[in-house]
Amino acid sequence: MALGMLWRPKPPKVETYAPEKRQSDGSLVLERKPMSDAKPAQQVPEGARVERVVQVQVQPRNATPTAGPATPGSGPVSVPPELPPVTVDLSLVRMPDQSQSRRVIASSPDGAIVGGVDIPVEAARQARALKWAAGYEFARSNWGKSHSIVVQRDLGPLRLGGRVGRVLLTAPIGGASTGTESAISVMARF
Repeated sequence: MALGMLWRPKPPKVETYAPEKRQSDGSLVLERKPMSDAKPAQQVPEGARVERVVQVQVQPRNATPTAGPATPGSGPVSVPPELPPVTVDLSLVRMPDQSQSRRVIASSPDGAIVGGVDIPVEAARQARALKWAAGYEFARSNWGKSHSIVVQRDLGPLRLGGRVGRVLLTAPIGGASTGTESAISVMARF
């Protein structure tokens, strides 16, 4: 009960609306528009959960003419027509595998997706492994009770531990006596 009061998981952060923002390098921080019932444009692999649905409109740059500069009397220079915007639909899904990995699915109603890359950055960093543990142990038996401090350390497949504490022995005849006790432990992790 006391441990539950000390360790409470953080509730998931609720994302709210945020407007788009153009950055100095020309990139665009997309508008964030939470919708719990948003449907992806693509087929989702069986068992996967949709986490985010993203849609991007891209205005292709016009192709530069291959003809050289116009010379007097050579006639009009053709200017390529402006290309229409292209829509790209992206979905971030959580896969049903043991690691709950994420994948990005891409499609476009305006053309064929010919390639792309999904580069996990934050998830590529290994989580810091917790190797130490410390705490308090209370024990009670027919002979008395003890209060101890416990320290443990994980080393590869082993967990090493040590404990030191105060013992109060209660005897039915002769009264109570106190003392200290210490212990070490070696356990296999699996």
